[in-house]
Amino acid sequence: MEQKKLIGVLFCLIFPFLVLLLSYSITLSLLPLTPAQHNTIAYLQGKEELTVKYVPLELSHLQDVQKVMKYANYLFYALLLLAAWCIIYTKRDKEQLQRLLKYGGISTVAVIGLFFLGLLLSFNTIFAAFHQIFFPQGNWQFPADSVLIQTFPLEFFVTISLSIFGLSLGLGMGMFILSKFLIQKPR
Repeated sequence: MEQKKLIGVLFCLIFPFLVLLLSYSITLSLLPLTPAQHNTIAYLQGKEELTVKYVPLELSHLQDVQKVMKYANYLFYALLLLAAWCIIYTKRDKEQLQRLLKYGGISTVAVIGLFFLGLLLSFNTIFAAFHQIFFPQGNWQFPADSVLIQTFPLEFFVTISLSIFGLSLGLGMGMFILSKFLIQKPR
């Protein structure tokens, strides 16, 4: 019994972040981009060389972003493996699987909902905190007329953030709803 609880807790801890990273990837691939944004994101993903003429400080930040994106991909696959293991391990126990999906969905809605609420109430504070955590060296602030800010204005980050967190909430709710249909009670 304790093992089932540990697996359930593990799943509830990792699932919100798995969903968030999945939503990030989906949003990034579907978001309408300008040619300069497309080129820069393809560069960050290691798919293209940069054609946009950024200054050295901007390039330094982009190299840091590229590293963060690479580690985010590694984290996504590690979380995916862990979540898959939890599901495979419990697949024969339909009630346990239903609990995983139910509480995984609830934990996702709760965690992502808090972040989403924070974004709605104070986007700039969350945006600055994100950058201070992932870019502590401080090379993430640029003048409004810089090529990087002209290419990726604040509205871009507001739109992508709302899309990522909105999709994450939807996936979390979908997981919760799916859990309700997993075990059909006989009539």
